[in-house]
Amino acid sequence: MNQSLLFIPIVLSAGCLFAHEPVWVFNNGPDAKLISLGQGQLHHEVGLTKLIPTGTDLTLTVPMGADNAFSADERPFFAVRYKYKTTNKQAGLFFTTGTLTALADKSYSPFPVVGDNIWRTAIVDMRSFDHKNWTGTITSFRFDPTNPSDTDSVYQISRLGFFPTEVAAQRFLDAAVDAPDYSEPTHFIAPLQRVVVPGGCLFDGFDRADFMLQSTTIDHPSETTVVRFRPNGAAGEESVVPLCQTNSRGFTRFVAKQPGKYRLVNSEAPLDDVSGLEAKTRLAIQFVVARQLLDEVIDRKFRPSDPLSDAQWNEAVEALGEYGVDLTAQARPATRAEAAVLLKAAVQTALGSAVESPYTNEYLTRNRIRIGAWVSPRQEAIGEDFIKTYSSGGFDWIIAHGALAGSEHRKMLLEDCDRYGVELVLGDGAYKNPAVATAEYFDHPCFAGTYITDEPGTDQYDELAEICNTYYRETGGKLPYINLLPMYANAAQLKYGAGAAAIQYYDSDPDLYRKYCDSFCRKFDAPYICTDIYPLNWIEGRRSTYKDYCESINIIAASAREHAKDFWCCIQTFAWTPSKRTPTESEFRWQSYCMLSFGCKGLLCWTYAGYQPESPSLITVDGKRTNAWYDAATVFKEIHGISDAFVRYKNLGALAHNCTDETPYLKFSNPVRTFPTIQQIQCDDPLLIGCFAEGDGSATAFTIVNMSELEAIKTTYVKLKLAGSTVVAWPRGQRVVLLPDADGFHHLTLPPGEGVFIEVESGDVWPPF
Repeated sequence: MNQSLLFIPIVLSAGCLFAHEPVWVFNNGPDAKLISLGQGQLHHEVGLTKLIPTGTDLTLTVPMGADNAFSADERPFFAVRYKYKTTNKQAGLFFTTGTLTALADKSYSPFPVVGDNIWRTAIVDMRSFDHKNWTGTITSFRFDPTNPSDTDSVYQISRLGFFPTEVAAQRFLDAAVDAPDYSEPTHFIAPLQRVVVPGGCLFDGFDRADFMLQSTTIDHPSETTVVRFRPNGAAGEESVVPLCQTNSRGFTRFVAKQPGKYRLVNSEAPLDDVSGLEAKTRLAIQFVVARQLLDEVIDRKFRPSDPLSDAQWNEAVEALGEYGVDLTAQARPATRAEAAVLLKAAVQTALGSAVESPYTNEYLTRNRIRIGAWVSPRQEAIGEDFIKTYSSGGFDWIIAHGALAGSEHRKMLLEDCDRYGVELVLGDGAYKNPAVATAEYFDHPCFAGTYITDEPGTDQYDELAEICNTYYRETGGKLPYINLLPMYANAAQLKYGAGAAAIQYYDSDPDLYRKYCDSFCRKFDAPYICTDIYPLNWIEGRRSTYKDYCESINIIAASAREHAKDFWCCIQTFAWTPSKRTPTESEFRWQSYCMLSFGCKGLLCWTYAGYQPESPSLITVDGKRTNAWYDAATVFKEIHGISDAFVRYKNLGALAHNCTDETPYLKFSNPVRTFPTIQQIQCDDPLLIGCFAEGDGSATAFTIVNMSELEAIKTTYVKLKLAGSTVVAWPRGQRVVLLPDADGFHHLTLPPGEGVFIEVESGDVWPPF
């Protein structure tokens, strides 16, 4: 009897029965496509769902709209059917409610699991946990298959859900159908290879190894590296698999239709008549010749301009048709070269391996003022135009986490970052064995690095430095991204990490923080140091500024200068707590110019997407742009306008003008004592001035920022006497030549929160760096 006929009705009835209930059927069911993973890859193998961690924090979520919310009292039992191969022994559940609106430790609900590679079930009474927060309306949840996870583990999850009784939960689990469905295409994923097996090619008792590469080791992988195949038990010559591609890092994608021996071979054939062709055509010719899609290479000549015969085209169409690539409706190309380009594109489209971008990696990682954000949106916020919208806000750099970095969105994320020129740091846990872990997407121009961790203490530095320095070396300079604690962290946090206590505005210790930053710069090879500083507060209904704001910037910026590293910083973006405020346009501008004054070359928003409905950031939890998005976009586009000019110079430090006890946030240690470019300042209000010099000494520059308390909403008027023949200002990103008045003064008007970058060409020569 055909087994599939037995379980199809069960699956269909389960899908219909639970369509509006909080239950999800993954194996042989309708809901596997809804899964969103953090730090993991989602595999669909013969109708079954498999999760492979890429880091230590594998997470699973599914979208829940308002119609999916349910009463905690009515459904107190969580049930899951699983099959784990792991040594980890604890799983966990996080959830949100009408009052507990963010996933946090207040809802964490751990329970034991067994990792013996046998199908098991767990039913958990959510009312039994000490947090007692399983109340009200449940609006979302996150399932951690184990907490923590590791890259040696394999997780299969058949189904899960929430139920009114244990009996109902058990009935749901007992209805699971976990037999393989061989009619479905299957993806086998292993280090350095991704294999597609078409539906109908697998069978009971198949050996997975018979459909995968015997070895992924190959010297000098290129467009002429191919997969050769011999069926099990067959004699004679091997055949070339036409649907295969190995990228420059040795990652291979191919289609396997039969069990046998699959191996990599470099099959480059010397061609004497292609060297003068454009690179795209030359590489396409080498690609298709290696795959025997266009033969008839005679005397080392491909004859790219020769007409393509019907026989040649039909043979290529037939070869790809056997692997499910239908080109029968495609018009025959006129020349052999045109056919090579078309056939290569068809193969790459079928494999999902095409990399297309108007930008190079060298351009995307160029020296500039980076404008980026820490982005970890909910699943419902991720639409097809997510990166297009992000880029349109002036962002050219993204640190992607959570659902956005998960395997189900990664292809879209990489392709769109390539398309829109956004430099990508992925939070997918690929810092272990990075040469292998990043190989699949390494060739994307946008790929710039991997997120490692946030706000470590010095006790973690040695271990993290080993990870980061190995990553930096093995990836040829890709960035292992770490964000450090701010100066207002306490001593315990600076030693043990952010988890040592809740981040608050402690009595800061600049000397201790300086040691914290210097130690990072000495131990870590990557050419940057980054922190976050959030200065915008509410106190008794009035705007107030963090009192050590400039000093906290100054300490880390000075460490960066001393150790020849770039300084980056996360600026305040939204009000995540009642004591904080969401910046206005002028406050985004004020933070940006304060940072630039100390040489900051990377502005990050934490966070791009709000975590809670009542506390949106630049976008809401469901992906809609807020007023703050438009305010930030206005400022960031202005910053892009000055970027090329700004990075010509090196920061010397900063100085303060008219700093008093009424402006404690402007005070900082070791200011620049002399900056001969500015001979005289006439201004009654507080100013921050960043000082810069060009490397060859032919020009200087400075920033000047209105530092009146933002609550005062005060416009500042400045007169400057400058030592220079030409003065160029960049108000709001626009280049303007300033001319002095009759007394030799240049005039500036700085509205509240305003800053401006000014270049000065001078006959005086500064000592070169």
